[in-house]
Amino acid sequence: MEFEKKFREMLERMGVEKLYPPQKESIEKIMQGRSLVVSIPTASGKTLIAYAAILRALSLNMRAIYVVPLRALAVEKYDELQDLLGDEYKIMLSMGDYDSPAKELKEADVVVAVYEKIDSILRHDPDYLYSVGVMVVDEIHMLQDVERGPTLEMVLTRMKFIKNSLQLVALSATIKNYREIAEWLDADFVYSEFRPVPLRIGIYHDGMLEFQDGDMEFVKEDKLRIGNLVRRSLENGGQVLIFVNRRSYAESLAEKLRDITMDYTEEFELPRSIDEEKNIYDDKIIENARHGVCFHHAGLSNAQRRFVETKFKERKIKCLVATPTLAAGVNLPARTVIVRDITRYSEEGSVPIPAFEIKQMLGRAGRPRYDVYGEGIVVSRKGYVDFDELLEIDDITSRLDNMNAFRIHMLGIIASEIVDDEEGLLKFFENTFLYHRGYADLKYLVKDTLSFLEDEELVTTFRKLRTTKFGKMVSDLYLDPLTGISFRNSFSLPYSDLYALYVISSSSEMIPLSSRDEDFPVPDHPGFQEMDGDAYKTALMLSDWADEEDINDIITKYGIGPGDVHMRVEIADWLLYSYSRIAYMLNSPHAPKIEILWKRVKYGVRPELLDLIELRGVGRVRARRLYNFGYRTIEDIANADPEKIAKIPGIGEKISLSIVEEANLLRSRKKIFKYRML
Repeated sequence: MEFEKKFREMLERMGVEKLYPPQKESIEKIMQGRSLVVSIPTASGKTLIAYAAILRALSLNMRAIYVVPLRALAVEKYDELQDLLGDEYKIMLSMGDYDSPAKELKEADVVVAVYEKIDSILRHDPDYLYSVGVMVVDEIHMLQDVERGPTLEMVLTRMKFIKNSLQLVALSATIKNYREIAEWLDADFVYSEFRPVPLRIGIYHDGMLEFQDGDMEFVKEDKLRIGNLVRRSLENGGQVLIFVNRRSYAESLAEKLRDITMDYTEEFELPRSIDEEKNIYDDKIIENARHGVCFHHAGLSNAQRRFVETKFKERKIKCLVATPTLAAGVNLPARTVIVRDITRYSEEGSVPIPAFEIKQMLGRAGRPRYDVYGEGIVVSRKGYVDFDELLEIDDITSRLDNMNAFRIHMLGIIASEIVDDEEGLLKFFENTFLYHRGYADLKYLVKDTLSFLEDEELVTTFRKLRTTKFGKMVSDLYLDPLTGISFRNSFSLPYSDLYALYVISSSSEMIPLSSRDEDFPVPDHPGFQEMDGDAYKTALMLSDWADEEDINDIITKYGIGPGDVHMRVEIADWLLYSYSRIAYMLNSPHAPKIEILWKRVKYGVRPELLDLIELRGVGRVRARRLYNFGYRTIEDIANADPEKIAKIPGIGEKISLSIVEEANLLRSRKKIFKYRML
């Protein structure tokens, strides 16, 4: 009864008057306590099913986990759950700090986390799952993703191996072999092709738009090829989402579409800049948005992406040109989705985009409560394309047979101490989706990987199977064992900041910049004798960032976007922190220098600003301005007149009052800490 009452209240808050058929079927199974795999189209209400499962667990005085693949999705789900349940329950967002314990999360009723965070928690505390009533796994099809798939598979395998009463609700828009996945997870399944907003799929070629249902429409090609397709939707009050395969195409097409979209856009207020550290993309985004169109890709900063997404949701931006990464990200539906490019560039040249990804893109068409239908249009440059051939998806497979992934996760299993011999290790991996699908070489893979970890002194089999102190540290830091080994080996060479940055940039965790055929001078250091150009270029970029190079200069110098800089800085933050932890553990004399470098890269500052950067609301630009105006320590800020600080460019009265107050708090804490140490 309590659930029914709270569920009705939640439906009212969400503005839901009636459940869709797949929602009704799914919630009935969830109420029976069954685990469930749900495969229904985008915009068919999967999120409501997830929230119903969470609410059931909370009503039974149990906790809930909502696991997603991407940080942007985690933030979106956290905000929604906070609005729906935050008045009564404690909702927590968890995305970073891979070596942090789960203690603080056990205080939360609902935890929203990315796959890697949950996997990290279970390495530290395998019993954490016993405190949880339901785990919702969003985007279960990510099992087939080379990067995140093995991590998701390990989270689910741990759940199976521990064999507790945890209820699992796995969601996806596009799974072909949902029965097989449900069988692996010992779950029921709900499959439906129901969509509240019907989706019409069409092929546009040679000026002809042919729909799957047989309808045909002549839409004259213009110089942009798809300009009249865009106009066709805007004239009927719809929004348009266009997918292209390159960032440069997204930017150039958005600019070219201005002449069309400006006719359907009303004026709205726009900021002068979007980021605190204004970069070249700010002006591009603002000018495009003024004309009712914009672009979206991973090169934008988080603030820029949020701005574009918000204005599109508010229907201020009528047309958005994006790369396919958006299709797997936040919820941005549109009346019309146009997939302009059905191939992408790879090392092998131009290759077809998988049908799975095309369906994900097309599934964005049709906005509930706004549109009575959605249109997904694929542009073909080679005449008519058969619908069935274009949209035939493959089975979801396991990616755990990747040696790198297997090595990482085997170390994590041994570190969590849920097995203590090779036989137990093999039994654990027999619960994986890899083994369920008939992988025949599992025994040899386990034996070979275990031998490698033992040879490199990450694990020991003396008396029982366990990690060494070094191996436990590598696992807790969520590093590839090869990275931990590389860090350990680097301590035998002379230290330099650039070499330390090169070491982390050479790791499998870093996404290096492409150096192509650029010719870099080889530094006079033994660590650069067999130099990796991509890693070295990445190290140079991180060095420039830590030396406070202007963001626009970095963007221009390395041919990247602000999002590319910040993404690599985030990875470097984790890797340098880990590097310093291992250095201290192994008593390396390099440890203090690596720790300082870690903080400099984290904040993008020279050493003299490390004190000021502790203040909330003070980034590297404001910290430098404060320093240049004579405010060089926390003590200086705490003793300052806020009115004088407010006159510094980029500060203002509100920020000035805030940082002076913050400085006084920090000074008090440091005095208390110093007193306790005496």
